[in-house]
Amino acid sequence: MRVPRLHLVTDPEVCPFDRLLALLPALVAAGVDGVHLRAPDRAAAELLAVAQVARRVVVPPAVLLVNDRIDAALLSEADGVQLPERGLPPEGARRLLGRGRFIGCSVHSVTAAERAAQAGADFLLFGNVFETASKPGRAAAGLEALRAVTRAVPCPVIAIGGITPERVPEVVATGAHGVAVIRGILAAPDPVAAVHAFRAALDRVGAV
Repeated sequence: MRVPRLHLVTDPEVCPFDRLLALLPALVAAGVDGVHLRAPDRAAAELLAVAQVARRVVVPPAVLLVNDRIDAALLSEADGVQLPERGLPPEGARRLLGRGRFIGCSVHSVTAAERAAQAGADFLLFGNVFETASKPGRAAAGLEALRAVTRAVPCPVIAIGGITPERVPEVVATGAHGVAVIRGILAAPDPVAAVHAFRAALDRVGAV
């Protein structure tokens, strides 16, 4: 399985699910290769219904992940889950999901990254690297913290938080495998053009 490089993380407060589902075909066609359905405040039934529709759009080589809800991931036949740092441990998620599905983990420190990698995470999301409206008041971790994480673990690390296409080269230079974006795509005046810009930036620097 190939870990995606351009991850889109959903936020129904930024982009309601009905608009997201209308946009998804064009966003995937433009270069999003990982879609994270994240809605911690929504009912499981609603998240499952969205995941089932998204599953018909997000097809290989793109990957569909459901954040935290392993039940919704299984029922929608998603490609895996993204676990919060204080969520289920990766080894427990693997017992439920079986082999052949991704387990990503969100981490905020080297210690947490090492723990998640040792427990079997396929990749890590680390952030917030830069200041971001998605985490108001939370200080940026910075590029050196990202570099420390990429050097500490053997699995791919995805940077999240305040990433722009212009920042992609310095982010990848730390050893990051790719980037995850919320508002930079979903709140953009032209989300499809934003995806093209991120994808072009990633393709120019290549994979680590």
